[in-house]
Amino acid sequence: MRLAFVYPTFHTQIFNENLPSVDDEFGLFPHLGFGWAARVANQAGWEVKLFDGLARRWGCDEVLGQVKQWNPDLIAFSSHAAQTFRFAIRWAKKFKAETTIPILTGGYEAKVYPEEIMSHGAYDFLCAGESITFLPEFLPAFERGHGYDKVADLVYRDRGELRRTHPGRKIPFSEYPIPDRSIYPNDLYFSHVSQRKNFTIGMSEIGCPYPCSFCCMRNSGFDARTPEQLIDEVEECISLGIHEIDWFDPLMLHDRERVMELAREVKRRKLDIIWSCRSRVDSLSWHRTDREPDEELIRTLAEGGCRRIFFGVESGDDEVLAAMKKGQKATSHIRRTLACVKEAGIMGLGFFIVGAPGDTMASAKKTIDFSLTLPLAYAQYQIAIIKPHTELEQKYVIEGTGIDYWREYMRGTLDEHLLPTPWTELTRPELERLARNAYFRFYGRPRYALWMLSRIESWDELLRYVRVGTQLLLRPLRPPTGKKLPAWRRGMRSVATFFEALMTAANPGARHPVFGAGGGVKGAWTLAKREYTRVEVDPVLTRERAAELLRIMAERGQTVSPTTPKVSFAKYMPAFDAMRADDERAAKRSATALGAQFATALGK
Repeated sequence: MRLAFVYPTFHTQIFNENLPSVDDEFGLFPHLGFGWAARVANQAGWEVKLFDGLARRWGCDEVLGQVKQWNPDLIAFSSHAAQTFRFAIRWAKKFKAETTIPILTGGYEAKVYPEEIMSHGAYDFLCAGESITFLPEFLPAFERGHGYDKVADLVYRDRGELRRTHPGRKIPFSEYPIPDRSIYPNDLYFSHVSQRKNFTIGMSEIGCPYPCSFCCMRNSGFDARTPEQLIDEVEECISLGIHEIDWFDPLMLHDRERVMELAREVKRRKLDIIWSCRSRVDSLSWHRTDREPDEELIRTLAEGGCRRIFFGVESGDDEVLAAMKKGQKATSHIRRTLACVKEAGIMGLGFFIVGAPGDTMASAKKTIDFSLTLPLAYAQYQIAIIKPHTELEQKYVIEGTGIDYWREYMRGTLDEHLLPTPWTELTRPELERLARNAYFRFYGRPRYALWMLSRIESWDELLRYVRVGTQLLLRPLRPPTGKKLPAWRRGMRSVATFFEALMTAANPGARHPVFGAGGGVKGAWTLAKREYTRVEVDPVLTRERAAELLRIMAERGQTVSPTTPKVSFAKYMPAFDAMRADDERAAKRSATALGAQFATALGK
């Protein structure tokens, strides 16, 4: 039996948090979920193959043709992100229309929006749990053609009716296998700061115990794999020719001893690998009673192959940090810790947010000024947006507008909108200009440029930096108003758009809309014409706009999803987890009632 994984191309959208040119060149990464699914499918005796349209810059027709030629028994798409779901569903609908091969989907959003995803009619089966526990039950049932009602975490169609089975068991992250990276074109992947070939990403832990209001992983615990498991994974990567790993964990350095043991073992075995990770700044100090930088930890990380640490600094204003529930302050402590990281030979990258809750023009500029004083090798400036399953979504979208936007977006009843940001008076065009100016101020410093040139390891790395800087300069930002610009300004923006798009068309990245417009000179010319006639009218989901949309949907006879909270205990609640919670509460009520009856009987 054969299982084909399909990963479609996707492009920048109006609600993205990065500047379009930054988003386009942020990197190409393997979708790790397919690696775990491939591992367990192989163990079940299935042959698997990945068709990565994004990495290979293949269009839907090309991927469809290749899948038909390979002739799998089952096709799998991922529904891992609401922001990219529309691209995947368009591909899946075309596959459904032109083949008779059953289609399966799963992923992060499939756990939360199973009915909305299945309403499109493109998918025959949906995994609302984890693939590593789901596939060992589902694949044998698929081979038999029956018994689906016994498969946990499954949503499927039975004689035209949508059915949902029982919740599956939850397993610790330490029981996950190593993702099968042999299915990926590993030579094509890179990040905007990667230095070696081949490159990949990994996950050593899941969850984050901190309460940041802008993050969907807030208050979700900490569940980690062991150092021994990670070393096995590193060695398997090296055997596949991979020599750089970016661990995508939200908080890899939370467990000091675990990460120190990993670094020590990389050093002891002299493994030819460098790696990066993400963490809070205070993860490198909170283990000490005096809260000073943990020099032993930092030194061990550097000796064990850690080349970069990405830090969520977020803001240089303490009031803004408090409003974000970040739990840290923009103090000299951050500077001392980052200086210690730099002295150890590790490059620090700071994530900063402009337009966060409580931000003003003054506080946003304060954040940018603060970033320039820190001993960082890289900085990324993001624009505050409302992401799915966050506290901000619950407060400002579901409760603030009366529309569960991301649920409706997944259903297909609402188009792209800029989500409201009532916490700041800064407009989206102002925020984009602040972010772009911040990039030029940070990376344009002569001393910084000379230092970075001394650290570059390849011509590919150097050309990538030059290319991104040029594209950032050329690509037009949103006009400052919704009025049509003068012809000469539109002409200049159109010319800049053409050359920036043409430059991108020859690059490894595939997220740029030039590829959706046909690629090459044709795609660049199409985007240039659009820019010349552009009037900035990106819709914002204000309360008034939401009321108008509700009226239009009612006139069309479209039902609206109830705005029931998805956030439970400050965390999103997947559909099957909600069912499991209901079962547990019912069991507790039964046990309590039985205990009361027993006590009454004893009393008698």
